[in-house]
Amino acid sequence: MTKNEVRKQNILYNPNMVKTMTIMALPLFLSNLLKSFHDIVDSFFLARMDVVPETIASSLATINIHWPIYNMFNAFGIGLSIAAVGIISQYVGAKQEREAKVYSGKLITFAFTLGIVVTALLFFSAPLISYLMGAKGQTDEFFIRYLRYRSFEFPFYYVFAVYQSIRQARGDTVSPVILSVFSILWNILFTWLFISIMNMGIDGAGISTLSAQLVIFPFVLWGLFKSKKHPNVELKDLGYDKNILKEISRFAFPSAISQMLSSLGFAVIQAMILSYGDVVSSGFSTGNRISSLLLNPAMAIGSVQAAFVGQNIGNNNPDRALKSYKISRNMSFIFMMVGIIIAIPLAPQLIEAIIGDKNPAINAVALEYAFWILSTQPLMALFTNYMSLFNGSGNNKFSLLMSFVRLWGLRVPLVLFFMYGTTIGYPGIWYAMVISNVLILILGQYLFRKVDFQKKVKTIDSKPIKATI
Repeated sequence: MTKNEVRKQNILYNPNMVKTMTIMALPLFLSNLLKSFHDIVDSFFLARMDVVPETIASSLATINIHWPIYNMFNAFGIGLSIAAVGIISQYVGAKQEREAKVYSGKLITFAFTLGIVVTALLFFSAPLISYLMGAKGQTDEFFIRYLRYRSFEFPFYYVFAVYQSIRQARGDTVSPVILSVFSILWNILFTWLFISIMNMGIDGAGISTLSAQLVIFPFVLWGLFKSKKHPNVELKDLGYDKNILKEISRFAFPSAISQMLSSLGFAVIQAMILSYGDVVSSGFSTGNRISSLLLNPAMAIGSVQAAFVGQNIGNNNPDRALKSYKISRNMSFIFMMVGIIIAIPLAPQLIEAIIGDKNPAINAVALEYAFWILSTQPLMALFTNYMSLFNGSGNNKFSLLMSFVRLWGLRVPLVLFFMYGTTIGYPGIWYAMVISNVLILILGQYLFRKVDFQKKVKTIDSKPIKATI
């Protein structure tokens, strides 16, 4: 029995789901952890440049306001990833291998084409985006250059995102992690070289991150088309098909819009925060990076859950799909509870490790925000598992609704209220985020009751079997 067949058997039949999910989640956890460090790399080296404090603050503010813009367009990659997991896992579970390969090829084609379009859009609109974000002076200059460097990543990142999800849908969480680790180590090395040794500043940060995406792309293509360990995509599977594109869009569009609306909401909030100055903006983003570090176990377990849900729905086993969600939810919540017990007392040391001890004003803001956001991480674990369940079961419209309500129905109105309806000042933004993280779970539980655990792809045998909720 091949490794792929073993993984499939574990997902569909192994009675010890806790053990199986933990083993599968460990590589994803490592990958997510390294990605969080990857996001910190630029800030770490920029904060330690031998320049005046104002230049450091502008450099860090550039990274901070770039984050929601990048994530806004990264939403397409996430949407394609979710479509890949949802569609391919259900076809694999239904033992329809040819359909799984064809959809893989079409996803790769669409991902690369879309990436080229996004690159052109961001490159030419960088000055307008900088203006809309409220960047001024040196921050405006740095932001435009940095965004243009990073814009060239998207064709390669989108294809890697699809590759990772194709592997994940089949239960392989190791292969993409190996490439992620190499990419991140490359980025760390060259960010240090370009910023600390060659004094390239914000340009070095952008070029090193772009190069880290380019260096792994040949290996991604080899893994998709030439690997001897996994089912390969064939050249004839590439290209466009109107009906398949429509089916992919049905899965990807709600998720992409969901992520884009979330990122747009964060961009709006980041622009509001920037009105308080570069120091507050940098402190806010530093707190978010620590929050992302802590959320990694829940993200990894949730990603594995999506494959479990999709394959078992495809295999006409809705009860096992439901059980995998419950196990994932409980594991994630416990990990987060342990995490905040460890992380909150260590928050000052974590913040100083990221931005150094030369920026006490930024450190103070980051510490204040970190306390509030870390306190709600167990709730974010529940939110993450709701989203993974909706995506794995093909109910992507529920993910869209959850993201829209959390950002635009709750968080943005609350931020506006605290900023303009009270005299609290910028801490009101922290309170708004905490409140929205609590209230959104009410909607999550309501939508969970509507999940029917039925196939959402066209298979030969689509006889409905109800899950016992």
